[in-house]
Amino acid sequence: MVKLILDSEVKPDIKTLQRKKDVEGLVRALKNDDYLIRKEAARALKYVGDESSVDALIDALKFEEWHANYVVLDAVRENAAEALGRIGDKKAVEPLIRTLKDRDEEVRWKSAWALGRIGDKKAVEPLIESLKDKNGDVRKHAAAALGNIGDKRAVEHLIHSMNDKEWTVRKCSVTALGKIGDERAVKPLLKALNDEDSDVKRRVILALEKMKNLAFDPLLKAFYDDDWKIQSLVAEALGKIGDKRAVKPLIAALTDKDKVERNRYVRGKAAEALGRIGDEKAVKPLNKALNEKYIYVRRKAGKALERLGQISKLNHYDDGEISFNYSDFWTIDEGNGSEKIIKGKLEGTHLKFSVNRRDDVEFIGLDEFTELIKDVFLSQNAQIISESEILLDDLKGIELVIENLNVEYSKKVKVVAFRKEDSLYYLLFSGYIEEFDDNIQYIESIIDSFHVIDQ
Repeated sequence: MVKLILDSEVKPDIKTLQRKKDVEGLVRALKNDDYLIRKEAARALKYVGDESSVDALIDALKFEEWHANYVVLDAVRENAAEALGRIGDKKAVEPLIRTLKDRDEEVRWKSAWALGRIGDKKAVEPLIESLKDKNGDVRKHAAAALGNIGDKRAVEHLIHSMNDKEWTVRKCSVTALGKIGDERAVKPLLKALNDEDSDVKRRVILALEKMKNLAFDPLLKAFYDDDWKIQSLVAEALGKIGDKRAVKPLIAALTDKDKVERNRYVRGKAAEALGRIGDEKAVKPLNKALNEKYIYVRRKAGKALERLGQISKLNHYDDGEISFNYSDFWTIDEGNGSEKIIKGKLEGTHLKFSVNRRDDVEFIGLDEFTELIKDVFLSQNAQIISESEILLDDLKGIELVIENLNVEYSKKVKVVAFRKEDSLYYLLFSGYIEEFDDNIQYIESIIDSFHVIDQ
């Protein structure tokens, strides 16, 4: 009986300590004789995110030879590295640099990720070395971290990593080069439009878009490539850069007399780009493209004209509880559960959305609900890109934008949540990042017009 009482006193309740944000209690638990408790304490501290835990987490990051006998202690260091990255204290930079050589590959990649979050330039050379790590996840996160830090010393090494055997490493290297924005990367990025992986190619477009003036002339030259796949990708990049010098060649591509199936994607992407650039010279050829044989071109031309203010057709949804305006491109269906009111999918994309209602949240505030949502995504190694207060339907709400790059096709999620009386409503939009950004106007039209009808 005495032993049971002593055991209950020694073993802390980590979930309770995390909920109460009891940093002192969690720090003590990092030294517990039970290594599983140490692991859970380190994990909890990454969600609490308090700077007063930094010294204890740095201590937990250290590897000693006897640790090799206990696999669970690898997990302690993994969680400690991630927690230090989330907290962002520069005191952790040197210890994290040391753990880039840790025996455990997850400790190494989480240390690389953490150094990217902190953003200290002391980490540049060690991260460049990590681009040669035998583990693909380490190389991937090292590349991403170098992009976040933005130091030009990494450019040549990242260009080399664009030839890595792992597509995720190539993708992160491309993204990093786009963030750094060095002219040396333009030609290698254009060459990477031939990459075998479609997600890598999409990242090239985003990278070139960020480089704008540096990339425009080489892109325009590449637009005349004989490969229709390259032309399509380049057209997309030109549209995102938005330079009006591209209008004439884009119109020429749209009105190309050789309207065979093979180049319908070039014409569709040219139409889309013209809509983005916004020059009135494009209105007439875009209207003509509405009579195209191929639906892909017609749809892109219609979207472009909508962007140019030439088409403004919105439908109105009203089921007696909620109402909103939405584009013809959305397909709307009834929800399939007690919480989901409706669901929708955007034609020709992987974009989905749902309107949800929770009635069991009388004692949960909006801020607490937001934290619960964040925890769900953070547990999947996603990133919270932004969090802001908004006014929705004359009610105070929260808007979260989340990205997950740790999946085969990088995804973006937008959550808008607000309370009305005893119910909590939240709108959830999700899809591939590029499709999400391309169609943001169709998302915003629903959010801006959303209304809960008084009963």
